[in-house]
Amino acid sequence: MTSHVYVVDDDDQFRNSLCALIESVGLRAEGWRDPAALLNRPRIDRPGCVVLDYRLPSLSGLEVLRLLRQKSSVPAILISAYADVQTAVAAMEMGAATIFEKPVDDNAFLNKLERFCFEDQQRVLQQARCALIQAKLARLTETEREVLAQMKLGYSNKVIARNLSKTIKAVERQRQNVVRKLDCTSAMEAVLKVHMCPAHEPSPVNCLGDGCLGAVR
Repeated sequence: MTSHVYVVDDDDQFRNSLCALIESVGLRAEGWRDPAALLNRPRIDRPGCVVLDYRLPSLSGLEVLRLLRQKSSVPAILISAYADVQTAVAAMEMGAATIFEKPVDDNAFLNKLERFCFEDQQRVLQQARCALIQAKLARLTETEREVLAQMKLGYSNKVIARNLSKTIKAVERQRQNVVRKLDCTSAMEAVLKVHMCPAHEPSPVNCLGDGCLGAVR
């Protein structure tokens, strides 16, 4: 999964040089003079990163970042020849990942950029995994979701049966359905998978009586 880096800077020479530097480490780079070209895109390809000049002819880098945040959480790096503490603080508050001063140190810039792209790649992959899990959770019946909520608390079949006023055999059957519909091989795997991406599960019924913390089997 190749990351896509968007560079917005009105200095043609600097922008082209930066794009070449980015592509030298295997990332895709696309550059513009006008931030409108970025903001008007129907979507921002992920994983990736946006690199913004602080001073642009039409909008400031901070204003571009503010507008960008309305449509994407892609990491952003601000570059400025006039960086100061106030600028850095404002950039961070607006959601910038970091800020670099011109002239940019190539090695330091690439180290940060590659790290941000890698982290964004992990977020994108996690979102995809969670979307798949949510789709599988949607296949559960209401009763199966209630049983799953109890499983997440580590309750045994006996305790779940008592809490939900069901027979142990009925709970065992629903538990097996949960494992099967989530494409897992065990209840433990199903619980771990769901914990990775918390869903809006029904609130579990309070445990009744002794022995409530039974192990997930």
